[in-house]
Parts: sequence; structure tokens; C-alpha cells
Amino acid sequence: MSDTLLVLWDIDLTLIRTSGVATEAYAAAVQETIGSPWRGDMTFNGLTERAMATRILRMHDVEPEPELLARFLVNIERALLDRAEATKARGFALPGASAALQAVAADPAIRQSVLTGNIRSVAEMKLRAFGLDPWIDFSVGAYGDDEFERNALIPHAWHRAETRYGQTYTPARTVVLGDTVRDVEAALTHDAAVVAVASGTTSGADLRAAGAKVVLDDLTDTERVIAAIEEASAIAAAA
Repeated sequence: MSDTLLVLWDIDLTLIRTSGVATEAYAAAVQETIGSPWRGDMTFNGLTERAMATRILRMHDVEPEPELLARFLVNIERALLDRAEATKARGFALPGASAALQAVAADPAIRQSVLTGNIRSVAEMKLRAFGLDPWIDFSVGAYGDDEFERNALIPHAWHRAETRYGQTYTPARTVVLGDTVRDVEAALTHDAAVVAVASGTTSGADLRAAGAKVVLDDLTDTERVIAAIEEASAIAAAA
């Protein structure tokens, strides 16, 4: 189909929830990279892996020089992938996530991938852990090792989708779904459509205040999710 819609999902707290596994992985990577014990938790919501790694090194009084940051990212990726079974055992797909992904994938007028702060291999592992991977085309996603700022990720998805499908996606034909203010900002920076989902730690009111015109409490109503995607695209087209 020549004029399909590109739907890009955030992963953590939009589609799935894990319980402390990422913090454990980061603690192990810190120990391996700089030999320092972990200095406590931090807020990961909406940051890319590159931004999180930079912040954590500074939290441990170490400047993220390029070579050190690259080595730290490799160690983070390995630590997260080593915890695939722990992720599966301690986490879960959020209610409605599987049905929503299946419904979107069943529509021939939609292409579906992710826009996530996770490194691609970790994104694949997380969705595979909960059986959500069959409906995602990871080859056209945008990931946390592509850029430092989440706001810069969408062009990567556009370029990959054009290469794969031979279609140039306009902002109005691109819909981002996510649970944080950073997800909303990432979409609006490029005038893309956005459906905010208040399934994480950010309230619906705060998501609206960030600029989201379409906000869902969760993904449990599959028909409403599909309608929200269409509504957000129409709003972006009319802007």
C-alpha cells in the first residue's frame, strides 16, 4: 500500500513493565566499567540508553568520555541481555498490549515498529520475553543508541521505513504512542501525531499539558486504541 501509516510504540511502561531488572543490570555494568558500587536508583523514564549511561557515569563522579561511554554501553547491553530470564520472570505485558499490537498489525494500512530509549537488541529481548515481538518490524524502529536525545529519534525511523517500504512518511502519517512527557515531545518536535498513554508514572493531565491531544488511560480497549491512532493522525494532518 502506497500511503500507509507508521505507528511507533514506546516499550517500557507503555507495552510492558519490569521490576528492578534494569537497575540491577546498570549496577553490574557500573561495577564492571569503573569498579564502583552502585550509588542508588535513578529515574529512567523517557531517556535514551545513551543519555541514561551519561547521567549514571556522572552520578558516580566520572566524566563520560567517548571511549568510556562506548565501553559502558556495551557492558549495559550485555548486562541487560544476560537478564532476559529475570525480565520475563519478574515483568509482564501491560493489559491490552498484546491485543493492541495484534489489531494494529492486522490493518494493511499500518506499518508498526518502536521508538524507544532501549538499544535495539534489548528492545527485541523485552518484547520477545512477553510474546509481543511477532507484530513489530524492528528494522524500521528508532533506538536509544541512535541518538542522545529522544527528540532526535523519529528521523531514524523515517529513513529506515522509507528504505524498507519505499514510502516517505509525513508527520501526519506517523503516530507515536508512549507514556511520558518525553514521548510527547519527541513526536511534537517533528509535528508527528501522538497518542499518550497514562499507564506509567505520568498522569493524563501532565501528558495533556505537554501537548498530547489524544490521551488513553491504558490499552485495554482495543477499539479505542485504533480509534485514538486514527484521531491523532487526523489532528496532526489538520494542524
